Amino acid sequence: MNQRWIIVAAILLTALLVQIPSVLNPDLSCLLSEAEEILDGRKLGVDLFELNPPLSIYLYMPAALLARLTGIAPEIIVIILVMIEIIGSLFMIDRAAAAAKLGAGERCLSTCVLAFLFAVLPSAVFGQREHIAVIALTPFVAITAIRWRSLSPGAVAILAGLSAGLAISIKPQLALVVGLPIILAAIHQRSLRPLFTPEACAAAAIVIGYGALVVIIFPGWLFTYAPMVAATYLPMRKNLAGLLPFPIVVIIASIAFLRQVSPQGLKMGDDATPWLAAAIGGAASFVLQGKGWTYTLYALCMFAIAAPLLHVRTKTLPVSVRIGGFVGVVLIGFCLSLSLREFPSLEQRIQALAKHPRLLAITDHVALGHPLVRQIDGTWVGSSCAQALTAGAILAQNSSQPTQEERAKLDGIINFERRQLLADLRNGRPDVILVDTLLQSSVPFDWLAWASSDPELQMELRRYREVEDVGRVRIFADPSRSER
Repeated sequence: MNQRWIIVAAILLTALLVQIPSVLNPDLSCLLSEAEEILDGRKLGVDLFELNPPLSIYLYMPAALLARLTGIAPEIIVIILVMIEIIGSLFMIDRAAAAAKLGAGERCLSTCVLAFLFAVLPSAVFGQREHIAVIALTPFVAITAIRWRSLSPGAVAILAGLSAGLAISIKPQLALVVGLPIILAAIHQRSLRPLFTPEACAAAAIVIGYGALVVIIFPGWLFTYAPMVAATYLPMRKNLAGLLPFPIVVIIASIAFLRQVSPQGLKMGDDATPWLAAAIGGAASFVLQGKGWTYTLYALCMFAIAAPLLHVRTKTLPVSVRIGGFVGVVLIGFCLSLSLREFPSLEQRIQALAKHPRLLAITDHVALGHPLVRQIDGTWVGSSCAQALTAGAILAQNSSQPTQEERAKLDGIINFERRQLLADLRNGRPDVILVDTLLQSSVPFDWLAWASSDPELQMELRRYREVEDVGRVRIFADPSRSER
């Protein structure tokens, strides 16, 4: 039993060493920068705008605050805090297993497998909201699996419920991950009891409380900005033909391996059913979000691998099954590590124009400005990370035939982002502006012409001169402040 924690420590140390140089990705960088802006006095929904619900930003607030107090890079603190979360999640799962009087061997297997799936499998997904939320959700799934076996998880179930409620508040779509297992439990038991367990009630209380706080504290975001997000950003999604193949393959593979490792074959009442249901919930969450981004696959992949690995009961498995399982895990990890570089390297070019520049981007893609601004030790002066609402509005106008009223609404959203950009130029006084030349990374689009169609914006942009074209990016600098 003590050896497993040595194994866990080794796994976490390995992940720490791997992640320190590579944890930054566009989404994490953007949210971390926004958390720092709030610490500097900006108000969400007033002069700072984020597509995701408020908790997405405040999730990284502890790292930003601790970085200022300690002088340690916030990216490193994010990694450390995620490691602490992993330990907390493993501890909750182990306490529940101990209360249920599960065997030492099963508890050791569970701890080591989940440590690997939490710390190593995520790869490029590490530290993103989906990763943090899934770690927080897993104790709830583990407790549902314990109750599935007619065992009691003890008082730690309430803590697991609070953790799951926080995770669902971060990513509401992940409610499917915990919802499907408890619905199956209700069907299996022919009772509504699984829907009203202490952990389910605790999770619901957190979600309801968070919703109330958003209404009270962030009315500007909720009633002004969120409707624009719903009208333009949420409808931008891939079709089902592009979303379904990977989840189907992963779920089928998980079921196939479960049939091999389970001594009695896979049946509805098997202990692995809640874990498999969580994987299906992760697949549904991925399809519901509809963006096809790698990190939104993590819940599916994590639970699809956990379902068979946690239920290996036969001491001798055929070599073919072992090799197939290993290859499957490696392939899934490889898929999660894939990250497409949308933009050329710009660090040296911008640093040649200005040291520690004030940076702004005119684009619908977060990755143009982030994590670039942190890599060059610059300052982001935008009130949002990208003009994503404009992209959605333009696509909606071009791909359908909106009514006059709908078109006026979309034009109003586009104008809203132009007003934001104007305020950013006047208040932020950027040294360098990066201008994209594509819409949704595929359609040629003149973002400079879009901005310059507003006379006031055109006047502000005249102060900047184009210094270079790099791939799809045009670089503009203010000659009066650039260092040659």
